[in-house]
Amino acid sequence: MQDDEEELSPVVSLDLRAITAVITEDEGDPILLIDDGDVQIEFTSGMNGSWDHAIIGAQRVASAALEFAAVLRRRPVRH
Repeated sequence: MQDDEEELSPVVSLDLRAITAVITEDEGDPILLIDDGDVQIEFTSGMNGSWDHAIIGAQRVASAALEFAAVLRRRPVRH
């Protein structure tokens, strides 16, 4: 995270063990739905701006998720 960005605080928490992810569309616009059975989050391309900006945002989410999975893999297995 860059120093000039505002610190984020969570609004909701999702349980990764229960996550489902579905790509759907609304009026021709693609939507990514992430759900853990209790909370659903919708990722959209927004009403304004370019597809390029939406693609960059989706890539940021995907990169952070892959990095998080790598962090989890390095942790000892807990049962």
